Amino acid sequence: MTTPMKPDQLLDIARQRMERGEYRLADNFVLMVLEKHADRADAWALAAHIAFRAGKLDECRTRIGASLARAADEPLALALRGTLKQGAHDWVGAAADYEVALQKMPADARLMNALATCWRMMGRPAESLAMYERSVALAPDYLEAWNNMGVLAHEHGDLALAERTYRHILDMDASVAHTHNNLATLLQARGDVVHAEQHYRRAVELDPNYAVAWKNLAALYQVQHLWDASLDAYDRAAALQANFAEAQAGGLYMAMQMAQWDGLSQRCQALLHTLSVDATVKIPPFSFLSLDDNPARQLDVSRRWARGYTAASRSFAARPAGKRIRLGYVGGDFFSHATTWLTAGLFRGHDRSRFEVFGYDYGLDDQSPARHAVIGDFDRYIHLPNHSPAEIAACIQADEVDILIDLKGWTRDTKAELMAWRPAPLQVHYLAFPGTLGAPYCDYLIADPVTAPAGCEPFYDEALIRLPHSYQINDNKRQVSATPSRVELGLPESALILVCFNQHYKLNPLVFEVWMRVLARVPDASLWLMKGQAHAQENLCAEAAKHGIDPARILFAPARLQADHIARFAAADLALDTYPFNSHTTASDALWAGVPLVALSGKSFCSRVSASCLHALDMSELVATSLEDYENLIVGLCQDRGRLAALRAKLAANRDTQPLFDTTRSVRDLERAYEAIWERYMKGLAPAHINLAA
Repeated sequence: MTTPMKPDQLLDIARQRMERGEYRLADNFVLMVLEKHADRADAWALAAHIAFRAGKLDECRTRIGASLARAADEPLALALRGTLKQGAHDWVGAAADYEVALQKMPADARLMNALATCWRMMGRPAESLAMYERSVALAPDYLEAWNNMGVLAHEHGDLALAERTYRHILDMDASVAHTHNNLATLLQARGDVVHAEQHYRRAVELDPNYAVAWKNLAALYQVQHLWDASLDAYDRAAALQANFAEAQAGGLYMAMQMAQWDGLSQRCQALLHTLSVDATVKIPPFSFLSLDDNPARQLDVSRRWARGYTAASRSFAARPAGKRIRLGYVGGDFFSHATTWLTAGLFRGHDRSRFEVFGYDYGLDDQSPARHAVIGDFDRYIHLPNHSPAEIAACIQADEVDILIDLKGWTRDTKAELMAWRPAPLQVHYLAFPGTLGAPYCDYLIADPVTAPAGCEPFYDEALIRLPHSYQINDNKRQVSATPSRVELGLPESALILVCFNQHYKLNPLVFEVWMRVLARVPDASLWLMKGQAHAQENLCAEAAKHGIDPARILFAPARLQADHIARFAAADLALDTYPFNSHTTASDALWAGVPLVALSGKSFCSRVSASCLHALDMSELVATSLEDYENLIVGLCQDRGRLAALRAKLAANRDTQPLFDTTRSVRDLERAYEAIWERYMKGLAPAHINLAA
């Protein structure tokens, strides 16, 4: 005669069946126990665990409730409830359950890992690291805990620990795809592109369906200007993961770089759909600026990105009244770059009796004269090329900077998230990213009445500082080479040359179609664009042919040093703006070279920059507000050469008398702004919109 099994034996069998994935059989064994022992909290907890593993979350919640009703400290039930809370991003609630469960299961490495992850997400890195270390000490082969510890170290700037951890995992098991991906991300941030690519490629070899690794590999190709490979990898990532917004946005950006416009509208609609159906997805905000002129959507995109960085709160020691204000300019473009060409006069022009000027540089050293000149104009300059955002923030805080001015924003290779560590009492964004950062840790955005007109305030999370003229500072001492002849530039001598030297991602079918209509209406005109990759040029010429324009009328200019680049502008007759992402530095380059620019002004900051430049030159007659007016203004100037000549003469006179290129005036305006916000801070007042009078 068979002896009936005891309840604990039945529960052991249930656990074994669950581990084999035989959830229905496992459930039957637990229910056999509960039929006679309905008061057993541990049996209800195991029943909940089986339901969880089977994906029956509602049934899991019911059984957790039954277990905890019988024993409020039942550890498995608490751990499961914590897991459900963690899945809903209730980190505080999950941590509370894990902490109680851990008291009953003090040697459970998985529970420690889960609690450490909650603490990490709650902004308690020291406690989180200690708990991860306890977890791997108990279970040295627990790869998930090792990986999480590496991610924590990576996030908080301990790159040495992160790398040691990732490499330790790969020493234990070289087939862990996500660790190859994480290590590649770290190596890429350090500038080790070769080894980063090797690890990304190994990640997708190990797991061909690893969408995130494909996206990261695509981004690596992108920074290397390998547009075709980047587009293919982005598209593969987007195909592997539904609603993968970052991959969709990356593929769209690459398609625009190559002027590959077939299917562009469908790509745009797919991305907008993803953003509308899933509020949790994010894309790099810079990639969105060339797609949309809706400031509300731009704000939403920036906010999503900024939410990826937890804002720290920090108190600062009282600053003595009357001391010089210490300004800290931080960015990664202190080399031969558009931002440096614009700001060179700013750093050298500050009034040292009122300001100290520090520079924090996390970018490359290109050994250019522009770089050597600009870094020599700081009172203190610190190069931090391989430092994490947290480490850079710590350096800034140690220097007791009063006002931190971020010159990068959400542009390529940014570390603007360093502001989330709140290293300075006041934090300002300026110049590089034309729009809101959507970040609670950025206090002010520097703008002007044209880029940020009255009524636009709801579309900015920062308080707006409106300078009296253009927000864009220019260096009126930058050098320009002698203007080459059209023959030297390969331009037709008798043609009317319309120039747009913007990068190709700012071009789009909407504006290009206008340009083609202009060429049709002005038979002796040619369009002069920047030379890009061969595919981009071929695609643009093919687009011209579609509109009935001889591709020979589309001319391409190779890259040149900045002084030579500006000089050749003067060989053109008229500069054309792009929309919705305007010319920025390129606009002031054309105007400095004496070439009138026709601007198309829209609703967003980035679509109003050229208009701002023109207003600051007293040449607002060159600003259009609709595509029709834009086209007619260009054609009218092309057909009335006397009017065009008069505009060139006016520009030549205004260049040296109006505010746009008055570097000293622009510096003084910025200094008035800095003093105004510092005065508010010293009075204990919160940031507020400031409009400076002329």
